[in-house]
Amino acid sequence: MEKVEKKRIDWIDTLRGLAMFFVVWGHNQKNGTLIRKYIYSFHMPMFFFISGLTFGEADKLPFKDFLKKKVKGLIIPYIVLNIVCYIIRLIFYKTGIIASFDYIGYIGGVFYANNKILPIPAGPSWFLISLLLVDIIFYFLKRNTNSDFELGVSCFICALISYVNSLSKFQIRGPFHFEAVLMGVMFYYLGYLFIKNIKKFDFLLKDNTRMLFYGLALGSIGFITAYVNRRVSMDANLYGSITLFFISSICTILGLVLFVNLFLKKSHFLKTIGQNTVFYLGYHSMLILVMKHFYIKLFNSNLYVLLIAIGMTIVLYPLSILVKKYCPILIGKINIKALN
Repeated sequence: MEKVEKKRIDWIDTLRGLAMFFVVWGHNQKNGTLIRKYIYSFHMPMFFFISGLTFGEADKLPFKDFLKKKVKGLIIPYIVLNIVCYIIRLIFYKTGIIASFDYIGYIGGVFYANNKILPIPAGPSWFLISLLLVDIIFYFLKRNTNSDFELGVSCFICALISYVNSLSKFQIRGPFHFEAVLMGVMFYYLGYLFIKNIKKFDFLLKDNTRMLFYGLALGSIGFITAYVNRRVSMDANLYGSITLFFISSICTILGLVLFVNLFLKKSHFLKTIGQNTVFYLGYHSMLILVMKHFYIKLFNSNLYVLLIAIGMTIVLYPLSILVKKYCPILIGKINIKALN
C-alpha cells in the first residue's frame, strides 16, 4: 500500500514539473501568439488542479495547524522570493539590463499581490498567495458541506462569481488576485475529486492503448476549443466563453495526466522540477529579463522561444537542487521557532 501511495506522489510531482515547463515556455512567448494563447488556456488551472490532488484529508486538521503549514509553505517563500528578486531587479537596473525600477511600487505590489495593479518583483509568485486563499476557502467548504456534490456546487458558485465579475464593466481587481482565487477553487475541487476517485480511472491508467487514444482525443479537444475561444488569462481575469474555457482547460489537463502516465512516469528530471517549483516560479522570470536584454531578437521566432524555454528549464535544474541543499533560505525554507 505504501508503495502505491509513493508512486502516486511521484506521478503528481512529474505532472507539476511538466506544468512548470509550460509556465516557463508561456512566459517567454510574445503576446498574441497561438502557442501563448494555448498555454494560458490551461497552465494556471492546471496548477490549481494539481494542488487539489494533494489536499487529501487536510480538512481533518485543526485550522491552526492547517494554516501554520500553509504559511510556512507559501507565505514565507513568497516574501523571500520577492525580497531576493527586488535586489536582483535593482542590480539589473543599475547595470542597464532593465530600463526602469519602481522602488515604491514593487514594495506595494508585494503586499497587494496582484501584478495587474501593482508590479511584483517576483511576478509569477502571485500564485503562492492565491493558492493560500484557495487552500483556505476549500478547507472551510470541505468542512461545512455534507457531500462531494454539495462541495462541488459551492466551488462552482465561487467560479461563477469570478466569471460574472470578469464580464462586468466595473470588474473588481482585488488584492491577492482574489478574482482568480474564486475560479481556482473550482479546479482545486476537480483535482481533489479526481484523485479521490482515481481507481475508477484504472481502465485508462492501466491500458497504454487507451491512454494514448484518450490522451490524443482530449488534447485535440483542448487545443481546438482553446483556439476557438478568445484569449484566456486567469491573472488578467479573462476567460472568453466560460463553456469553452472549462472544456479546453479540463480536456488539456486530463490529456496531460494521461500523457505523463504513459510516457513520463519515470522522468526523474520532471519529478525533480516538480519538487522545486518554488525556485522555478520565483527565478525563471529573472532569467527571462537577462535573455531579453542580450538576445531580444530570438524571441521573434517560436522555435527559438521553445529552445530558450528548454534551455532555461535545464539551466535552472542544477541551481534549484543546489539552492535547496545548500542555501534553502533563497526559496523561503526558514526554520522559525514560532511556527514550529
